[in-house]
Amino acid sequence: MSSGLTKACVLTAIAFVTLSAFVVPSGTAQGSAKWTFAIYMCSDNDLDVWGELNVEWLMSVGSTEDVNFVVLWDSSVGPAKLYKIEKDGVVEMTDYKYNGKEVNMGNPAILSSFVDYLGSKFRSDHLLVDLWDHGDDFRGICFDYDTGTKADMDYLTHQEITEALGGRSLSIIAADGCGLGVIEVAYEYAMNGVTAEWFVANENYVPLQGFPYDMIAADLVTDPDMTPEELSKDMVDRYTDLYQKGWLTELAAIKMSAVAPMVRELWDVTSILMSDMQTYKGMVSAGRGQATMGWSQYGWEGYVDFPTIFEVVYSRADPGSELQKETGELLAAIETAIPYVGCSQPADVWDPEGMSVYFPSADGSYKHNTWWRGTLYPTMQFAQDGWVDFLDCYWGSS
Repeated sequence: MSSGLTKACVLTAIAFVTLSAFVVPSGTAQGSAKWTFAIYMCSDNDLDVWGELNVEWLMSVGSTEDVNFVVLWDSSVGPAKLYKIEKDGVVEMTDYKYNGKEVNMGNPAILSSFVDYLGSKFRSDHLLVDLWDHGDDFRGICFDYDTGTKADMDYLTHQEITEALGGRSLSIIAADGCGLGVIEVAYEYAMNGVTAEWFVANENYVPLQGFPYDMIAADLVTDPDMTPEELSKDMVDRYTDLYQKGWLTELAAIKMSAVAPMVRELWDVTSILMSDMQTYKGMVSAGRGQATMGWSQYGWEGYVDFPTIFEVVYSRADPGSELQKETGELLAAIETAIPYVGCSQPADVWDPEGMSVYFPSADGSYKHNTWWRGTLYPTMQFAQDGWVDFLDCYWGSS
C-alpha cells in the first residue's frame, strides 16, 4: 500500500468484507472497569474495509474485567451496530437504542447517545472516545455519505462535537482522521466545555490503517492502571512504531488544560508583532516558510507547523528584546501543551512538532479558495479571539 492512501483521500474502490466473528446479544450492565476505550466509527462512506481491519485488531486482544473495548460502527452496507469487542469475537449490544438502525453519524445527537450509553452500560474510571473517519482540519470529521452529495453531506463540525461532549466525564478524546491536530480544534474544545484531559490527534495525514489498535489494546490490557497521560503517550509511541518508515505522518498528545494558557501567550506575541508588522514581517514569513510540511492537496498547504513559526521568530528577534522574551514564554507554553510527539519517516524531513495552525500564503487565497472555506474559518473560536486579526495585519502590511 502506498503512502498516498490516507484517511484524507481514498484512491481506489474497496469491497466490504463481512466481519468474521461470532455475535451474541447483549446482557446486563457491565461491572465497573478501569478503562472504556470507545470508537465512534463512521465508515458509512469508503472506509469499510479499514473499519473491519481495526475491529479485527481489537478482537486480537479483546475486553477484560478492567478494560472495555466498544465500537459503534456504521458501515456503508448496513445499519449501525454497537459492539463490545471480545477476544476473537464481538457482543452486539442490542439494548442500545440505535443498534440495528440506519443513523447519521454526522448528527451530534448520535454521538451524545453513544456517550450516554457508555456511561450507563460500561461504567469505568476512565473513558476514551475515538472519533474515527476522514478528518478535515477545522471543518470536522465523521462524514456520512448517506446524508447527501459530496458537497452537502452531513458531518460533525467541531462545534457539534463540543455540543455532544461538553461537560461529560471524559479522559481522552482521540481523532483517528487526517488533519485534526490543529490549534483551532484543540482551542475550540478547550474553550467550549470539552473536559477531556488529553487530545490525541494528527496534524497531517493518517494512513488508512489508522491507529495501531492491536498494539494499543495489548498495552492497555497489560497495564490497565495507565493514567490518561500514559495511555495518550502510549498511543503516540505505538503509532510511531507502526508507521516507522515510508509515511508522511505523525501523532501528538495534547494536554488540554495547557491549551488556553498557551494561546494567551500567543496573543502576547502577536500583539507585539502587529504593533510593527512592517518591521517584523520578514521574520514571520521566514517562520511560516520553515513551518511548511509537504502538504499537497485540498489547500492543506495552508496549514503549517505552529511551534516552528515561533521558534524562527525567537531566533531572529533582538536578544533581550520584549519580543524574544514573550516568544520564549510562548515556546515554553507550547512544550507544556504538546509534550508527546511521534514522527515517522519521511515526515521527519519537515520535523512537525505536534500541532498545525492555519496560515495560508495570501489574503486572496484565504478568502476565495473554496477548499480553504474562507467563510467557515471565522466561525472557529481561535480565529475570533485573535488569529484572523493577526493574518489580516500580516497580509495588509506593505
